[in-house]
Amino acid sequence: MEFKKEKVFCPEVATPTHNVSQAVKYGNLVFVSGMVGEDKNEVLKEGLEAQVTQAFENMKKVLEEAGSSLEKVLFCQIFIGKREDRAVANEVWDRYFLGMDVGPARYTVVAPTVAEPYLFEITCIAGV
Repeated sequence: MEFKKEKVFCPEVATPTHNVSQAVKYGNLVFVSGMVGEDKNEVLKEGLEAQVTQAFENMKKVLEEAGSSLEKVLFCQIFIGKREDRAVANEVWDRYFLGMDVGPARYTVVAPTVAEPYLFEITCIAGV
């Protein structure tokens, strides 16, 4: 069976720039691009918790548009600007993933974010 690469677009999430898809489906997997704390109108939320929550909501919407869900997330990579931001990121993480029979694998990177105002970014791979 030959798989086809398919672009996923959710109108409820800000459109990425630079010819980047919000997500790509390939076979029974979906690869979600980095989601940040902007709403669909590209307004960045204020504060770390608000940005983390918005990024998770964006990821959830893109997954649903792809025919997937948070329950089918296999792997996440998160990026935070400061080590001390892990506590807030973990609190929000638990709101979305705690209690699942099998939570996703995760890799956390503490490094400068893609641009100055962004405090958090998350990407994932999920089943469809």
